[in-house]
Amino acid sequence: MLAMTYRRIASPTVLALAVCLGASALTISPAAAADPENRAVNTLGGKGELLSFGGDQRTGPSARALVSSASANARISRVLPKRVTYKSVGKKLAVNVVDIDTGSRLWSRQPNKPFLPASNMKIVTAITALRAMGPDKRFTTRVVSLGKGKVAIVGGGDATLSKTGLEKLARDTAAAIKARPDLLPDVTTPAPYRPATCIRKGKRVNSTKKKPCPLVRPGPSRTVKVFVDDSYYPSPTRPSGWRSGYEPYVVRPVRSLGIDGSYTNDSSAGAAAYFATALRSHGLNGTNKGRRSAGTAEELSSYQGATLSEQVKYMLQVSENNVAEMLFRNTAIARGYQATWANSTKAAQEILTELGVPLTNTSLASGSGVSRNDRLTANSLTTMLQRVANSADYPELSSIYYGGGMPLAGRSGTLNYTAGRFNTSPTRCAAGKLRAKTGTLFDTVGLSGLAVGADGRLKAFSVLVNSRPQRFTPLATRRNVDRMAATVTGCY
Repeated sequence: MLAMTYRRIASPTVLALAVCLGASALTISPAAAADPENRAVNTLGGKGELLSFGGDQRTGPSARALVSSASANARISRVLPKRVTYKSVGKKLAVNVVDIDTGSRLWSRQPNKPFLPASNMKIVTAITALRAMGPDKRFTTRVVSLGKGKVAIVGGGDATLSKTGLEKLARDTAAAIKARPDLLPDVTTPAPYRPATCIRKGKRVNSTKKKPCPLVRPGPSRTVKVFVDDSYYPSPTRPSGWRSGYEPYVVRPVRSLGIDGSYTNDSSAGAAAYFATALRSHGLNGTNKGRRSAGTAEELSSYQGATLSEQVKYMLQVSENNVAEMLFRNTAIARGYQATWANSTKAAQEILTELGVPLTNTSLASGSGVSRNDRLTANSLTTMLQRVANSADYPELSSIYYGGGMPLAGRSGTLNYTAGRFNTSPTRCAAGKLRAKTGTLFDTVGLSGLAVGADGRLKAFSVLVNSRPQRFTPLATRRNVDRMAATVTGCY
């Protein structure tokens, strides 16, 4: 079996897909479609502006403390080595556990070896984006005038742009055009046409030569020509390790304009088409006419969606690849670079280096973890999570853990109990006691996060499984990884 990768479902109408790497066609895997992790987040996809994820954990002494830190840490060091030998996990395994208060390593296995991280790469994207732009950053989508009867919708890198946002843009744009006679398109009357189908005797039938459907005579209208300017990012290319078969079902080509939850080859055209249709509700027809530079054209309307902190939380909870790749590009721009793959990597490396994260044996090829050339170490991940836990020195990162960003064990996102996580013995005891980012490729399972130990204090942990034994299901491997995480909490 060739290597495959799952994507999180981004809309209820699109099943999770398995991509055969090296194959020329996309193959739908029944196992992927039935994967409970995909089903668990099905209803969350495409709702980035609407979802709210609350935080409920804090560092420091807690009333939940059952034992001393010395005792809790000693038990982790003693018991964890016995729980890394599960057959479904295999032998290619990296583990690192660090006590947040002391910074001491409690136990590790191959902590500095490079591993495929899968969606644990989104921890990198979350940290670097928040560090570069701040949690309150919003991204602006604009509509500008290109003259009489012509507008351009200008993408600004809003990763969770919603249909509601485009409808508001259409409303405000229509109002601006109507208030300006010099911008109003001329009234035209389209030619009559015969529809391909029509209703006869309560049934829809095809139009034929013998029984043609009645002519439709459109009334006079004003039609706005809608263009797209998505030059905020360069034209889409693929990074190393990103196979052509991934697009658009696993991740769409990266453009600066697109509707959240839309997996299409041209997300900009899809957004423009929706905007053009939305104009009809405000007395103007619209038609998508392709791409054109907006330059310094006069702005008619603008829309700002969710804050960066909310986008990050949505990305982490749902493991949304499109959001991750747009934030990867936006980070490069925030650092003063053109939004290429190479510059996105450069910006992320710069920021992590400034944070003191060890980057030896790492490769940051993509923002989502979709690239087969991405590499992280368990040590680099736990170091990042130590920064996340330190809200005093790094308050801009607080949404990742304290704000409810990473999924809560047994409660939310890809760690929801409906995903099969922390919902059976013996890991049920850890539900609500840790937040972590999941990761799944066909041959890879990852789980990295922060857990409240038996001493009531935080521990950073990272478990990366590569070359997963294929005779076991991904869920079987995940549940044994969950056992390791539950051991960190001290409840198992």
